[in-house]
Amino acid sequence: MMIDNSAIKRMLVITLSNLGDIILTTPVIATLKREFPMARIDVLVGPAGREVFEKDHNIFKIIIYDKHMPIAGKRRLQLKLKKLKYDLVVDLKNTLFGLLIGPKYRTSTIQSFPVDVIHSIDRHLHRLKSLGIMNVERQSYIHITPEDEAQIAHLLKMHGVRDRFIVINAGAKSHLKRWTPEGFAAVADRLAGECKADIVFIGAKEDEPIVSEVIRKMKHTPHNFTNKTNVRQLGNLLKRAKLLITNDSAPLHLGCAVGAKVLAIFGPTNPKKYGPIGEFDLVVNKRLSCSPCETAVCRFNYECMSLITADDVFESAKIMVEGYE
Repeated sequence: MMIDNSAIKRMLVITLSNLGDIILTTPVIATLKREFPMARIDVLVGPAGREVFEKDHNIFKIIIYDKHMPIAGKRRLQLKLKKLKYDLVVDLKNTLFGLLIGPKYRTSTIQSFPVDVIHSIDRHLHRLKSLGIMNVERQSYIHITPEDEAQIAHLLKMHGVRDRFIVINAGAKSHLKRWTPEGFAAVADRLAGECKADIVFIGAKEDEPIVSEVIRKMKHTPHNFTNKTNVRQLGNLLKRAKLLITNDSAPLHLGCAVGAKVLAIFGPTNPKKYGPIGEFDLVVNKRLSCSPCETAVCRFNYECMSLITADDVFESAKIMVEGYE
């Protein structure tokens, strides 16, 4: 489908619900802004996406879609969207909104992907090809304000964090994607002792128990920043860090969006689909016959995570912080 770019005045991007998934869709928005520089871009996004987009100069309006809202609420939202008379709807979630609200142009509701289009970013961007958009922006992003930067500078100074610091994210929504607390504690201690780095733990409120468990197992005293930042502030923190060590979770994608060095620990999920894409990023995983299984229940004993040793992670981290000797 070829579209008349001059006819596109207002468009809607239907993005995803989870924070990490939302960040992976930002290259689509950057591409659309480049292709239609004069068009207004609205986003339909889950509640977790508000902080991602509320300071984004590419976005005109944020429309929150809560999948738990009653049917009547969904119907009212559909009618509201229809009244806005969008010229183009780019649906990254395979909803029926593109059909129901009647835009001039829309991406296909159901799409198949070539076998060589694997990473989530590339799958999102592939949807634009049906609109005749072939030249795409692959880099994810998040807009960080001067106020966000100032808040992180204050937080680091208040806690006495030195410039040479490493951020560790020990949490993840699924327990299957979390590496062991013992492993994180051992790596953090070695980085503090052998690499003379300050260690900063991050996470949302629900990550506080797992971070506390890791810290209890440590010999050195780290800094605990769980639940102390918003999403944009966390992005700035990751940008300032020498390295981010993380499970497969939202901070991984946030780190990539701000250009941080990312060392990602993978087990049941596929790094070819969700892994970091930076030139100097690394993935630590075990190549087992059952991994990546991409299932919600492990048939074995979580060997894909438990067999990853502290040495495996530390040696990669040390190279990323200090380089090859």
